Amino acid sequence: MSDTPPRIVVLGSFMQACCWSVERLPRQSETLRATTFSTEAAGKGLSVAVGCHRLGARVDLLMAIGNDAPADRLLAWLRDEGLDDRLVGRFDQPSGHGAGFVDANGDNQIVVHPGANEALGASRIAAADDEIAAAGLLYAQLEVPLATVRAALARARSHGVLAVLNPSPWQALPDEILACADILVVNTGEAEALLECALPGGRDERLQRVASALPALWRRWPGNWLVVTLGDQGSAAWGRDGAHCVAAPFPTRAVGTIGAGDAFSAGLCWSLAGGRSMADALETANACGAWSVARPGILAALPDRAALGTMLRTAA
Repeated sequence: MSDTPPRIVVLGSFMQACCWSVERLPRQSETLRATTFSTEAAGKGLSVAVGCHRLGARVDLLMAIGNDAPADRLLAWLRDEGLDDRLVGRFDQPSGHGAGFVDANGDNQIVVHPGANEALGASRIAAADDEIAAAGLLYAQLEVPLATVRAALARARSHGVLAVLNPSPWQALPDEILACADILVVNTGEAEALLECALPGGRDERLQRVASALPALWRRWPGNWLVVTLGDQGSAAWGRDGAHCVAAPFPTRAVGTIGAGDAFSAGLCWSLAGGRSMADALETANACGAWSVARPGILAALPDRAALGTMLRTAA
């Protein structure tokens, strides 16, 4: 990996997250007493940007926030973290908010209101053309408008920049958006929707089902890699050229799983932007995800380079 920090553009989202810990997840119309409550800054794009920054990347964060107290606190936090906020726009509406329930097993239910995230338009992508052109990788997710996602991915592709899409929260993806992504990163539920097939519980059977459904995806999508996270079963990636990588999980006791996918994506993007192979990137991403689930919080649980090194040495 080069000594020069990889440069990454993240199409971000900000959610002020409110989280309740419960013994079990509530059923319909049921009221439960929570054991703990916390609130902190979160958001799929924000978490990935912070994760890449902590690992050592130079990050340009394209994001919309509101004109409210959570946004004020976020800007102060970003500056303390040392993350560039030049491309973070403020809008005269509430910031995004999310509510999550986490049970004793670490499983969760989440509801979000996008707020100012919906104000991030294609014009702001065009204004960041120089930053995108200078990047090694652009990462996008679906907590912002689809038109903005398409504009960002298409601009990255036009500059020869690796375009990575995490289609989460899941929604049906128009072919014109798929066509702009080089790499798709999905969890098992998203993979089922994308591939239109059920993925049973065992890892080997899941891998076989994905492989059998890939020809139809390749016909629809001109991308290069499908990456699937498998929770405590690790992760896997399939390449258009027939390459296939499987990365074993890092054993850990889960405290919370809300930020695991974003920690994984941060490790993956940092590795790929730095020139590592997909196999190495999956191992790094698994380590980042495992570190995050073993610690409380969302942004606070994202690993830095030292933490990543600790995880990789432990597994060696």
